[in-house]
Amino acid sequence: MEITVKKLFAKISPRKARIVLYGLRNQTLLNAKNSLTFTNKKAAGLLLDLVKAAIGAAKENYLEADKTYIKSIAVNEGPRLKRHMPKSKGRTYNMQKRMSHFVLTITDQLGEDEKVEKSKLQKDNKKAE
Repeated sequence: MEITVKKLFAKISPRKARIVLYGLRNQTLLNAKNSLTFTNKKAAGLLLDLVKAAIGAAKENYLEADKTYIKSIAVNEGPRLKRHMPKSKGRTYNMQKRMSHFVLTITDQLGEDEKVEKSKLQKDNKKAE
C-alpha cells in the first residue's frame, strides 16, 4: 500500500532543502524521524513535520511505523515571491524569495532492487561476524 503526504508552499529554497533530503530514501519512518531530529538545518524541521504526518497517515491505514519505508521523497519548486531592493543612484534590484513543495511517498514493502541490496548487506554482515 502506498500513501502520499504533501507539504506545499514551504518558505525555503528547494536547493537548500535537497541537501537534507538525499539521506532519507529507503529508510523506515522511525529512522528518518530520529535522523531529522538531530540534523541542524532549517529543512530538517520542515521534513520532520512531513515525516510525523506520514506516521499519522500510516497509523490511520493500520500500518506500523517501524515497518513502513520511504519509497520516494522529492522537493519541487513552488511559486516565487518577487520583491525589490533599493540600491544606489535610485535603482532597484529584483529579489526572488523561493518556495518549495515537499512530496513524500511511503510504502509497507520494499521494491525488488532494495530487497536485493538489503539481502547483500545482511550476507556481508554475517561474513564479517
